[in-house]
Amino acid sequence: MATRRKKKSSNGIYIILALIAVIALLAVACGFFYANDRSKKDVGDSKTGGAPKEVSLLDESIEAQRLLDNILLQKDNWQLIENDHGKKNVTVEESGAKVQINQRNLAVGIPSSTSLTGAGEWLQEKVEQAGLVYISGEMSKYKKWDAFKAEVGIKVKAGDGSKSFTTDTIVFFHNLNLTKEDKDVKKLPEEPAQEAVKETARRYRGKLAIVVDDCGADMTTVRNLLNLGLPFSYAILPDKAYSSDVLEMVKSKGRVPMLHLPMEPLNRSAMSEGSRTVLVDQSASQKQAQVKKALSALSGVVGVNNHQGSRATSDKATMKTVLQVLQKQNLFFLDSRTTSASVARDMAQSMGVPTARNDIFLDNSTNVEEIRKQVYKAMAIAEKNGSAIAICHARPNTVKCWQQYADEFKKTGITFVSVTELLY
Repeated sequence: MATRRKKKSSNGIYIILALIAVIALLAVACGFFYANDRSKKDVGDSKTGGAPKEVSLLDESIEAQRLLDNILLQKDNWQLIENDHGKKNVTVEESGAKVQINQRNLAVGIPSSTSLTGAGEWLQEKVEQAGLVYISGEMSKYKKWDAFKAEVGIKVKAGDGSKSFTTDTIVFFHNLNLTKEDKDVKKLPEEPAQEAVKETARRYRGKLAIVVDDCGADMTTVRNLLNLGLPFSYAILPDKAYSSDVLEMVKSKGRVPMLHLPMEPLNRSAMSEGSRTVLVDQSASQKQAQVKKALSALSGVVGVNNHQGSRATSDKATMKTVLQVLQKQNLFFLDSRTTSASVARDMAQSMGVPTARNDIFLDNSTNVEEIRKQVYKAMAIAEKNGSAIAICHARPNTVKCWQQYADEFKKTGITFVSVTELLY
């Protein structure tokens, strides 16, 4: 917390300035060391034998937070507040790797004369110099005040590419008790805070279908979603503890039941469903047997979408075999679009199998507010194109978001429909 200080002598001021410069140089130097050291870990590959790889980024994230502290402490006229911190577990969707990372939420009070967006730009420059990653920045709200929210993190190797992880969420807000001006922060115009205006202040047009993936592990999440009265469609994994019960519950409510068919991802060792998965190198008869077995376990489904499947849906021979089974049983195929290289939708169209494809995933983040924002992005897509399909999952925080904001979503003017209304 900022405190008042007596006027210092000129020599004292020079000493402080020199110390700040040294801290800044150390932060940059440590950042370069950190940038080189972090490349040793890879979240893109997994252990053999089907077990997801477990990667600890605790040391890297704590070091990144230390570097960020050094940067922020260059400002002796700012107020730093740590609101939350702790170890978090994150699953890398592409590889299935389980990552443990330390994350914090910081609030930073700055003088009212300092631009919020300028503070964000200053931070971006400093963290990038230190070898960290400036992930995002936008106007937001902190309590009842206008604020600027930034996410800072680390980047690590992910197979042939890289992946960024957030270590700190920083919110800049104006503290009227702080009066010392910042001469090195640009005075940029402030944009309206995204949270300052209710999303429902505008109306949306178009149709939006929501598909709930990964159903079957429990009954509570699906029951809570069904009770919202929205026409969601439910994709059920075969052979889970409650797969059959969930199927009957969905059918009894008049909602669309689907098979969530396990298909091979790019990294085979990341498969979550093991021997139940349709594999590219299986024979055509083996693939057909896999699909038929999954369908027989969930009698009464009206369509199928892929669980994982980045490799399988981009393989024409595999998709042809799968679609032939669906064609004979008059079922549709929804391309979950886990890869941009997918040929599933186009092949289904060419074979006369009713089809569509996912436009957006809603809950890659488990944060309720982030999921809410994704729902509004889906509405924007629906308005632009006339309709959209979005996929979320049977997870506690996803359910919490829908429970908390369902009434708000219903008032937007968007028309929620079942996925069967958007097939072509």
